[in-house]
Amino acid sequence: MTTTNPMPKAKTERLIVREIDDETLVYDMGHHAATCLNEFAAKIWRRCDGKTSIAGIAAALGEDERAVWLALHRLTKSKLLTEAIALPPSMTTGKSRREIAGQLGLGAAVAAVSSIVMTTAAHASGAAGGSPCSSNSQCQSGDCAGDLSHGNGFCT
Repeated sequence: MTTTNPMPKAKTERLIVREIDDETLVYDMGHHAATCLNEFAAKIWRRCDGKTSIAGIAAALGEDERAVWLALHRLTKSKLLTEAIALPPSMTTGKSRREIAGQLGLGAAVAAVSSIVMTTAAHASGAAGGSPCSSNSQCQSGDCAGDLSHGNGFCT
């Protein structure tokens, strides 16, 4: 479900959160994804209590409300909010987030949210279907088929 007039709420379950210098690293154990928030994005994420409006968050931080919307959009993409946040129509007029941020003169006050998906040990330890193999232990599926005696097997 996506909303354009929300009281954003930060996801808190199954997360490991660590602050490193001026960044916040959030590891989501459910999605096996790590997300790095810059100081601006982290301040906004911490204010997402499900009770405070976007205007309220902007006022509490002394920031332009449009900058908060952009940060929430990025937090949504990284699955760090309990409900997806859609940009209001006034901010989706064919302009990129970078163009909007430039118009706001935000420079350093732009939320930087970077995510990567981590593989589980089971996925990392074996080859994907179709990959060459010479034994079952080399495949994620545990099934190496083909001519194994001549090293011409493939994972199924």
